[in-house]
Amino acid sequence: MIRSMTGFGRAQGPIREGVSAEISVRSVNHRFLDLTVKLRETEAALEPLLRKVFAAHVSRGKVEATLRLRREAGARTDVAVDEALLAAIVGRIREVAVKLSVEARLEARDLLSIPGALSIESAAGEFSAEEIAAIEKVAEAAASALVAMREAEGREVAADFAKRIAYLEKKAAELAARRGEIAARLLGNLRERLAALVPDLPLDSGRLEQEAALAVDRADVAEELQRLQGHLAQFLELLGSTGPVGKKLEFLSQEILRELNTLGSKAKDLQLVRDVLDMKSETEKIREQVQNVE
Repeated sequence: MIRSMTGFGRAQGPIREGVSAEISVRSVNHRFLDLTVKLRETEAALEPLLRKVFAAHVSRGKVEATLRLRREAGARTDVAVDEALLAAIVGRIREVAVKLSVEARLEARDLLSIPGALSIESAAGEFSAEEIAAIEKVAEAAASALVAMREAEGREVAADFAKRIAYLEKKAAELAARRGEIAARLLGNLRERLAALVPDLPLDSGRLEQEAALAVDRADVAEELQRLQGHLAQFLELLGSTGPVGKKLEFLSQEILRELNTLGSKAKDLQLVRDVLDMKSETEKIREQVQNVE
């Protein structure tokens, strides 16, 4: 079953006492796989792990995964204060105060608001093998949820494709059945036009038949219909296959439209032109929707 490239997944679970991981992932259309992992600098070591997990489940789409490590109520919290940094800043402020003859009074909140002076280590730092395994388990669950949503939307897309392809196959079969009728009508129209243009001029019937046959042959659409029907059958076959097929379906939709354009350019029959226009409209809808298939 084909997959959509649009989806969302979320999972969470404990990684150590008092700390849990929550991973959310969303994806939209993209020509290739564009994977972005969002996490804090202190958790940068986990990025390769998350990339490996999501790349194993998704082959196309713009994918954005976010990791949040949360401290549960009552969990031990390590607060680190960079005393050397604060001492250096205070000393420098006092020097400037003496130099400028101003008061150098500082409060605790002033010092603790200095970037880098205070850090909370409750959910950061080194990760043990057990913690990494727990985070990988959460990532796998989030990836599975994402894939499930992409597959659910893919089923709806596949059903829509099947309906439109069935319509195109029906129209193509009708056009193939009318080939003889169209050729006979074209031949009759040529005879009538010649008779109207030169009513008093005797014409060589053999020569007339030869030229008429050439005109009919140039307007024949047998080859285009055969290729069109082959593309439609292959499109349906791909809908039931496994693995990424979006690029193949995109190529086939372009080929279907190419054959319809050729049919329209060769058409000498009004009904044929109308049918081709209807078929091109359906194919354009397929081309638009196929952009969202993995």
